[in-house]
Amino acid sequence: MLKYAGIFVLGLALVFLLSIRTPVSSKVLPTRIPAPTSIPASHTASPSSQVFPRIGKVTASFGPKDPVYEAAIASHQVHNDLHGYPQFILHERMLPGLWSKHAFLLTILGAELAKPAAERLEWLFWHDRDTILMNPKVPLQVFLPPVQDVHLVVTNDRHGLNNGVFFIRVNEWAIRFFAAALSLKEYNPDIQLKYSEQSAMEEVSMRQYFSSAIAHVPQRWFNGFPPNQAHPDKPSLARPASLLIHFASNRDGKRPERMAYWVARSKGDEWIKPLNETGYPAELEEYWARTGKGEDVENLCKEIGARVWT
Repeated sequence: MLKYAGIFVLGLALVFLLSIRTPVSSKVLPTRIPAPTSIPASHTASPSSQVFPRIGKVTASFGPKDPVYEAAIASHQVHNDLHGYPQFILHERMLPGLWSKHAFLLTILGAELAKPAAERLEWLFWHDRDTILMNPKVPLQVFLPPVQDVHLVVTNDRHGLNNGVFFIRVNEWAIRFFAAALSLKEYNPDIQLKYSEQSAMEEVSMRQYFSSAIAHVPQRWFNGFPPNQAHPDKPSLARPASLLIHFASNRDGKRPERMAYWVARSKGDEWIKPLNETGYPAELEEYWARTGKGEDVENLCKEIGARVWT
């Protein structure tokens, strides 16, 4: 299925290495590659005067425009404008199936790492197109690890790793991680990847080199599913005032209807609260403190995830 994945990874790695050996003037490189759909005016200044954001958002949306998914992506715009996040949107497939996610991220990572260090994004925030931003007052920075040896912040659902929403640090480790995931099927053609590129990420994340640099955090922090009043303490479900809602399941074929309902609700004030009025600050501080002491991460995520916000 990934006939050209190995060639793609090799080519990208070569470009990356050449760019390190032969620095290119930042004036020659575009501000962002590929160009984001929209960037706040403050991010189009000359390199000498520009204040570069720490985090960029990345997503993909293929095929004919769908009003529901377009509205979901647009729901992020207020958040982007408020905090100055550039948005990268891939509209054309780079590889078959869902593997364009890895290829697109590798493209952006390579472009950022080819810039002078002071001008690079430090993190990328991937969000699938079926996510609706609900509380723009929650900055992405609060989810970043307070330690330098964590390069991927991700969540798990009942099936394992869920790569619908995650943070990846812009560095060489990230290049190696996605190159390994993208080429996994090439070098191990018999491996079974139940959830395609998501399973590839999970397989690679279990390798010793990568596993020590990955933080698995409570799912509902930034990858929660639609809330259910009958189960307010379910760890996988978003809480009122959560950052976003992820509509990952479409078994009943009614995902567009559910998304349309929440797109409408995202325009109101019901979910919009300042960060200090949410449960995030206390939970984030507790999580990093307890993991720093060596507590079991899986049990900790379940414990924190089951809490109900009032």
